[in-house]
Amino acid sequence: MSGWVLPALGVACGAVLLGLRWYERSRPSPRVLALVATLAALAAIGRVAFAPLPNVKPTTDIVLVAGFVLGPAPGFAVGAFAALTSNVLFGQGPWTPWQMLAWGLCGLIGAGLGAATRGRAGRWTLALTCAAAGLLFGLVMNLSTWLTFSGEPSDGLLLLLGTALPYDLAHAAGNLVLALLFGPAAIVALRRSARRRDGRFVAADAFDAEASCAPPSVSPAGAAR
Repeated sequence: MSGWVLPALGVACGAVLLGLRWYERSRPSPRVLALVATLAALAAIGRVAFAPLPNVKPTTDIVLVAGFVLGPAPGFAVGAFAALTSNVLFGQGPWTPWQMLAWGLCGLIGAGLGAATRGRAGRWTLALTCAAAGLLFGLVMNLSTWLTFSGEPSDGLLLLLGTALPYDLAHAAGNLVLALLFGPAAIVALRRSARRRDGRFVAADAFDAEASCAPPSVSPAGAAR
């Protein structure tokens, strides 16, 4: 075990705690709390359901979409809680804080994409960002494995990265395909849920599958339903 393991693990745990504290201090509404819990559970279930396919899972896409629609703090919380809850089945260990941090960063990437595009990311922009988030997740986890299990800090990093590359590419490709197929529809559905008031959904314009992931406009007649 590397002598770097405890300091590195401490940094990862500290970053996760800061992210969750940020989410708490943002004072999320009851609706956002419910959406974060639901999305974290959905992301965890997706990870379990896709377990037979190595590194192909919808978790990263769900977390990124959560950040895109709900913002950075909720997006981070969805990623962190998804990792924590899914590891009840996969096993907890020193990798858990790193997974919480890596998926939390994916939520921040989604929020950054939403801010940069003003909520109007195109289908391919969304899909390519999901693919890049998958590669980032793999990089964080590879670095954590190197720091935790390498005999010396300089041992085997390139070998580890080369060995993990096919799995990281599979993760990125799975994210790309799933985002192309379901990403825009997931954004529309989540926006409708986030805008729900008094037991009624705010009507959204029909989504063009080849258009952007823009926030739907609401007509007075639709809002009165």
